[in-house]
Amino acid sequence: MMIPFDKKWVVLEKEDYANYLFVVSTWEAFTIKNPEYGFKNFSWLSAEYINKECNLFCPLEVYQDLSKDYLASIFTSPAIWYKLHQENIYYAKETFRFAREVKKLNVSKMSDKQILSWLNKFEIVQQENHDRRGPMFMIEVKDNLFSNYLMEYLRERCNDLNSKISPLTAFQILTTPTKKSIIKKQQEDLAMIALLNDKTKQERLLIRHVKKYEWLEYGLQGKVLDIGYFRQELSRVKNRRPKQLILKYHNEINDLKLKQRQITKNLKIHRHHQKLFNIARESIYVKVLSKDAQFYSYYATENLFKELARRGGLTLEQVRFLTFNEYQKVISGKNLATLANDRMKYSIHFADRGKTVIYAGSEANQVRKKINFIRDDNVLDKSLTEFGGSPAYPGKVSGKVKIINSTQEMMKMHRGDILVSHMTNPDIVPAMKLAAAIVTDLGGITCHAAIISRELKIPCVIGTKIATQVLKDGDKIEVDALKGIIKKI
Repeated sequence: MMIPFDKKWVVLEKEDYANYLFVVSTWEAFTIKNPEYGFKNFSWLSAEYINKECNLFCPLEVYQDLSKDYLASIFTSPAIWYKLHQENIYYAKETFRFAREVKKLNVSKMSDKQILSWLNKFEIVQQENHDRRGPMFMIEVKDNLFSNYLMEYLRERCNDLNSKISPLTAFQILTTPTKKSIIKKQQEDLAMIALLNDKTKQERLLIRHVKKYEWLEYGLQGKVLDIGYFRQELSRVKNRRPKQLILKYHNEINDLKLKQRQITKNLKIHRHHQKLFNIARESIYVKVLSKDAQFYSYYATENLFKELARRGGLTLEQVRFLTFNEYQKVISGKNLATLANDRMKYSIHFADRGKTVIYAGSEANQVRKKINFIRDDNVLDKSLTEFGGSPAYPGKVSGKVKIINSTQEMMKMHRGDILVSHMTNPDIVPAMKLAAAIVTDLGGITCHAAIISRELKIPCVIGTKIATQVLKDGDKIEVDALKGIIKKI
């Protein structure tokens, strides 16, 4: 594989934790399967792991070409986006179905051949579920091209009509999905349990509730919520008048649809642009659904991977840093522990035309020296007292900054602090639930922080580029998520 080191490369996203299980097969599929969905293939998708932190990158010209091409297709070929979303919903449901099957397996009694067969099925299911998120990922991941277009359109409409509705408020309402997420369904179910006066029945239903939703924060690293967590949540729901909460939950979707109709009418949004906002809403919804399916499948297949690890003399985490093609070697008795450890510590892989090449350790370091990353020549003024980003959920609050990029840092988070992160991920959701507001360096309308802030109704500003560089733990700031402005106090 002749890697184009003569090109300039650009970092697309920084993950504070990722593994080969999550990235390698996905990256391969992005470079070969997109024509099935009506889009150009990606090329030279790459990832760098530094103590399990991960930078995702590709050649600058690839990013520029594809992001603009995919954005143009929203205007010229919206039908392929409708089809993409329907397929994504279908394969998300298939992933849930597959995961439920795996959860029933008695893996300790399975043959090596059966283990490999189920792992092969898992890889296929993951690709089908994950890869249809690729086109919107490329549009939004770095420069928020679709979000920025929609915002600029709404600014023009508001200015032309002297509207009392702010473009930011209109944007937040018009891009919010009108379908219930699993998180929302969990909240409604818990409120229903809180209504019961029969303590025995309440406890029985709570235990059933735990089994149904204990995976919600599993993410990539394996956190399972226990009954103690749900008892605390149940207690909070009881204190918030569950009858009123249930009524509120039931009315939320209808209220949202009414607001969307009113804004569409008041701003005289053209029918073509109504379709664009619908694509934005559906993109957010399918990302949430397919992510949930993905994380549920990781949760459900944990025992399968643990059994593979046991037979190969590995840890579960070491297995996560091997490729699917290497599982046969593990089953055959080859010890790949050192290889996995080297990849966790430092490695790089490149995907192109459905193939992957991997470098680890000193070899990876030599390859890294050949990659010419574009750099921001602007000198960051760390004395900045005010900067901006894109509002993801409205509100205005003040509080102390806590920089949270990993699970290890969550212990310093207290209720009412303002969580600041490169880019949030499912592993730090417990800290997000304590936050008075959320601020990130990276992200667009489909990013994790934007999605979760909507679910939790926490003010959020995304895509500031510089928040984690300008701010430090203990800084007092004001977050205006109506205007997208952060001020040091």
